[in-house]
Amino acid sequence: MYYNQQQPQPSFQPYPQPQPNPTPRKDLGRFAATCFTYTWVMLAVIFFYTLVAVIVLAAQRGVTDRAAFEQMAAEFIAKDGTAYILAACLGVLVFTISRGKQLFTHDLRQKGQKMTPKVFFVMICFLLFAQLFTALVNQLMQSIMLLFNLDISEILSGGSGSQTLSMLLYSSLMAPITEEIIFRGAGLRALEKHGKIFAIILTSIIFGLFHENLFQLYFAALTGLGLAYIAFEYSIIWSIIFHIINNLVIAEGVDFISKRAPEPIVTFVYNSLLIAGSTVFLLVLILKWPKFRAYIQANRSLPGTYRQAFKSVWFWVLTVLTVLATLLPILLVYISSRF
Repeated sequence: MYYNQQQPQPSFQPYPQPQPNPTPRKDLGRFAATCFTYTWVMLAVIFFYTLVAVIVLAAQRGVTDRAAFEQMAAEFIAKDGTAYILAACLGVLVFTISRGKQLFTHDLRQKGQKMTPKVFFVMICFLLFAQLFTALVNQLMQSIMLLFNLDISEILSGGSGSQTLSMLLYSSLMAPITEEIIFRGAGLRALEKHGKIFAIILTSIIFGLFHENLFQLYFAALTGLGLAYIAFEYSIIWSIIFHIINNLVIAEGVDFISKRAPEPIVTFVYNSLLIAGSTVFLLVLILKWPKFRAYIQANRSLPGTYRQAFKSVWFWVLTVLTVLATLLPILLVYISSRF
């Protein structure tokens, strides 16, 4: 058995239980392959859309210099979110084809418990904890890199807020909806037959890798754990809502206020909220640990599930390529510092 029958049963009802003859390698491989396809579709859409748009702008402005053209392209990518919106829509289409009718008839229709104010508050504290944890890890990584005379502060900054309405629409609304449909909809439901914890962990890892950004890699993976739990135990609607809160309120909102209020005050208030929220979350985690442990025990996988899953070639193809894309900016900083 995969959990101790003698332990008190938790109040929740784990659903579904791991199947007797699971095929985690096949299921994880298919999901990873679909994510890999989506990544390339997204890159292709952004590349061709940006190329056409910049060529048109360059013709209108009479730009012929290569350096000026490249700078115009970089600025366009940073400001315009239309390409990302189109790519996100195509991403959902890719997963719709992969999951078939199940995506809209099963994956997105699963409901759980009713959301309570207490759970809502704790989840907000969890998001603040994820922000603080990421900031501390960033400081540690930057200190280590400085020992080798590498300044990666710009890479770890996480970027500024959206500069255009289209980018704000993508980052605050479109991305949360499509990413939840993909990872907490298609991903969780494709892997849940092997245990909820397995599905939560693997989709969170791939969610972090999917961002191909050093700042967002572990932040996305960490928040993915909480969002996946919410999607399982409550509904994907609530995971979408929390994702929007994180992107729109915590990220974009703080950036918006910081540009219109004294920076020391904004920094003090923001850091105070991070510390307070993180403290509350850690206290809840400690006090409710027996319940969390019971949840893990009740929903863990059959022995050998992870070993079989990690034999998936597509998972490692996706992992290697996204890690290389994530580390590429650091490599460029290293090369530039030597020449």
